[in-house]
Amino acid sequence: KTAPSNAELVTLCSEFLNGGTDTTGTAIEWGIAQLIANPEIQSRLYDEIRSTVGDRAVEEIDVDKMVFLQAFVKEILRKHPPTYFTLTHSVTEPATVAGYDVPVGINVEFYLPGINEDPKIWSEPKKFNPDRFISGEEDADITGVTGVKMMPFGVGRRICPGLAMATVHVHLMLAKMVQEFEWSAYPAGSEIDFAGKLEFTVVMKTPLR
Repeated sequence: KTAPSNAELVTLCSEFLNGGTDTTGTAIEWGIAQLIANPEIQSRLYDEIRSTVGDRAVEEIDVDKMVFLQAFVKEILRKHPPTYFTLTHSVTEPATVAGYDVPVGINVEFYLPGINEDPKIWSEPKKFNPDRFISGEEDADITGVTGVKMMPFGVGRRICPGLAMATVHVHLMLAKMVQEFEWSAYPAGSEIDFAGKLEFTVVMKTPLR
């Protein structure tokens, strides 16, 4: 093995920076949009933050104590996954899936919204409802270790290596933004457009301004 070249190091740094900022920033924008569209969720989240930390600033160590915040972020990732598809997997031996023959050498991709909004898995899948993860009946492990009900970062050996860092940042930044600001539409009564479009990540077709 040889040490990576300067060009390879620059490429790796670029991948980490772009991957970390784009996915995190996109998730936060979708989260703020849902807070604006669901003021009762925003109020409940603010109350949880206040009851957990009082007047001091939210810190990373506080995130694990906030059950509703964790459920809120999971619901963001279910409704608005960072991308529509997982990394491609190549078939190494013939298989039959749901009646379809899948030959060797074919590349297979999973369409994430199809899983995330499957009515066989989720009740009222179109509805944004963080409580589904609190009741216990619909909770999901986003790493896929205990079962695959949603996989916003992929699963298995090819799971996103930045999952832990990204989720901590999303939790912490949303908590801080709710703690410090009240989010509402301007002009008052404006409707949020929740249509998405696929760029490097799935972004809002009509971004917040």
